[in-house]
Order: sequence, then C-alpha cells, then structure tokens
Amino acid sequence: MLDEDDMKCLLESLMNKDPHVRVFTINSIVDNSKRETAVNAVIDALLDDTGEVRARAAWALGKIQSKKAIESLVQSLNDDNYNVRKNGLRSLGELVAIDSIQDIVIKLEDSHWEVRNEAAVVLDYLGWVSSNDKETAYHLIAKGRWENVLQIENLHVELLFSFLGDENSEVQGHIAWILGEKRKSQAVQPLYDLFMTAKLHDVKEKASAAISKIGGKDAVELLQVALHDQNWFIRKCAATSLGLIEDKSAIESLKLLINDPNRFVSQSALEALKRIDDKNS
Repeated sequence: MLDEDDMKCLLESLMNKDPHVRVFTINSIVDNSKRETAVNAVIDALLDDTGEVRARAAWALGKIQSKKAIESLVQSLNDDNYNVRKNGLRSLGELVAIDSIQDIVIKLEDSHWEVRNEAAVVLDYLGWVSSNDKETAYHLIAKGRWENVLQIENLHVELLFSFLGDENSEVQGHIAWILGEKRKSQAVQPLYDLFMTAKLHDVKEKASAAISKIGGKDAVELLQVALHDQNWFIRKCAATSLGLIEDKSAIESLKLLINDPNRFVSQSALEALKRIDDKNS
C-alpha cells in the first residue's frame, strides 16, 4: 500500500501510457486513506481506452464509497466490455443505489451470463421484488433456477427465445429443455435453429429432444429436412426425434437412412421406424 502522502503521485500515475500501470494505480488509490479525494479521477477512468482499466475503475468506485459515482456507474452498464458492466453492477450494490434499480433490472437481459448473474445478486441485496412474469423469469434464469422458470404458468415462451443464442451452452441447453416442457408450437423453429447451429452435441441433442416433445406438423417437416444434413449427429438426433413423435408421415424419409454410412444414424433410423410402426399397428 502506498502512503497517503503519495496521492498526488498516484493521480499523475493514472495518466501513464501503460494500462497495467493505470490498473495498479487504481488498486493503490483504493488502498489509500485519502481515496475519496481521487473519486473524480477514478470516475474519469471509466472512459479509459483499455477495458481492463475501465473494469478496475468500476470495481474501485464501489470501494471508495462515494455516491457521486452512481450516475457514471449506471452509464458503465452499457460498456462493451462485460467485466466493466459486471463490476459496475457490483459497485452499485455496494453503494446501495436504490434509485438505480430499474437500470440494474435491465441488465437481467444482458448478453453475458456473468453480468446477468451479478445483476440478480445485486437486486436481491437491494431487496428488489419483480413486478411481472418477464422480470421473474429473467431473474430466475440469471440465477440458474431452471425448475422455477418452468413453474411460471402463464409465461410467454417468446421471452425465452433470445437465450437460445446465448454464448453459454448450459443456458442454451436448459432453455431448450424448458421450451420442450412448455410444449408451445411457436418454439419449434427457434429450437430447430439451435439444433442446426449449436456447437456442442449436448445442446443439439437437447434441442432436438425438445422439438420431439412439442411435436406437430412443423416439427416433423423440419426434422425430415435435418435427415439430409451432412452432419451425422444431426441426422442421428433428427431420426431419434421423429421416432419419438411417432408420426407415420416420416416413415419414407426414415427408410432412406437405413443404409446410412454411419452406423449410429442407421441404428437410430431403424429404432424410430420400429417405434412408429408399433404406434400405428
């Protein structure tokens, strides 16, 4: 920790060209007993060219405990660096920024799961209570409480579609599962899009399983298209899902996969055909 007599030096150090020095300087300001005198300089650091510096400044303002930083911290919630947004939320919580609750609620819809989670934690700390099903659902999603999301009876499933494109595969998979359990036909196309584009096999499988639970004409038609995909895992999952839907209109398409070069695909097609035959015999 630098001595309090060095505050003038610290403020000058915030102008250093090296971003690592600026980060170190912000840490030192927080440890300094005269840190409140530097609050304006740290607020200015929220506009630094380097994301790491901005993130550290957002964190530091919560430690300095000056209410004059609240407005700037709220603005930092729109930073393109998720660590800045996350630290800005944390500091707003430390400053007990009750008047900023609605700005924090908006971050339950943030594109990054860590920011959403931080927003939920801060809102709980501030004693916030949701006012509608959308806020309730987003709050629960941010905390990873999937079963509770499913239990929201009148939830419009369209509110969940954006999370199918989340960068967190765990979020994608759980949202797919919820949509499957909700069994709303309007979720078929978004789930199919996830099925075809997801990077992980686990997510693809959960998306196709959700489609099979919803069923219906659109589901059958889309899954039959997927039977012709170059990706063997997509063909396999599509065949399995068609078997679970048990719609006999898929029989001819499934027969084409009996001799598929991939044994997992051909086996899935055979099992699906047997299931459909048993259902309709």
